[in-house]
Amino acid sequence: MIVKIAIVSHGVPSTMLELVSAAGPVQVIVGTIILLLPFSGIIVVYANDEIYKRSGMSEVAKNEVRLGVYLAIFVLSFLLVWYWVVSVVILLAVRHLLFLRDKKKGRTVDSAEPIPLEEWLKKEPSDVRLHELWIEAKEKIDELNGARRAGTVDLARISTLRNSVQETIDEFNGRAAEIRKFQYSQGTAVASVLASYAFALLIQFLGSDTPWIPAEQVNVKGGGREIGYVIQAGDSWTTLLDESSRSVIRIPSDSIASRKVCSVKGQEKGTETLWRLADGHATVYKRCPSPKPGR
Repeated sequence: MIVKIAIVSHGVPSTMLELVSAAGPVQVIVGTIILLLPFSGIIVVYANDEIYKRSGMSEVAKNEVRLGVYLAIFVLSFLLVWYWVVSVVILLAVRHLLFLRDKKKGRTVDSAEPIPLEEWLKKEPSDVRLHELWIEAKEKIDELNGARRAGTVDLARISTLRNSVQETIDEFNGRAAEIRKFQYSQGTAVASVLASYAFALLIQFLGSDTPWIPAEQVNVKGGGREIGYVIQAGDSWTTLLDESSRSVIRIPSDSIASRKVCSVKGQEKGTETLWRLADGHATVYKRCPSPKPGR
């Protein structure tokens, strides 16, 4: 938020303070959140990625996450530039294809980390070989518990069974470690793509000095006009951030003849969302004219 205010005010401290003071923290925070909407695509991809990693997540919970992801993409398609939405969809598709490839090669597993024995027995793994070892270990543990409860305790047999159980668990954890290492390498690839996506968005965010409010053409009685951003409109005074100089201007409210929203250079077409591309919606706001002298 602070960075965006500094960019909008071109680094002038007095303008920065006036923006926060006149606009108020709520307006600034809400506006900055709107400007950061493209970054929500990263959150969507991250949330979707969790369903491939969480061993304790039920199918119901996974479906809820998927539904949330689909709804988020639907909403973003009304708000974001079409290529950002397409990028998010491509990232989700690539991640799912990687998961399907791993599953086909037997590299997917619900929980790939060594865990306490009690918890270990409660979670049935999806990997074929790990599932076999899991069943084998359960059978051996049942046999070991039976030997311990027997009337005549056979220490040699108990020791052999205990070692056999430990060997099976060690083999399980060894394979699980290999799968986890592979998943981490895959996660690094996904993270690299997400980082590139975030970097591109960050450059776009930091490279624009457009404020969080629309530009306006403020016509003043007597023929003058100002082009800028109205950050506060009161009964006595209207505070405006001038588009060209980025200085703060105060105009008596009763001297304002009219206000009209317009678009600064490069924004005439508005945000080309997927829905706008589909229906060919025309430009809503015309280009802001040059300011006239006098106020």
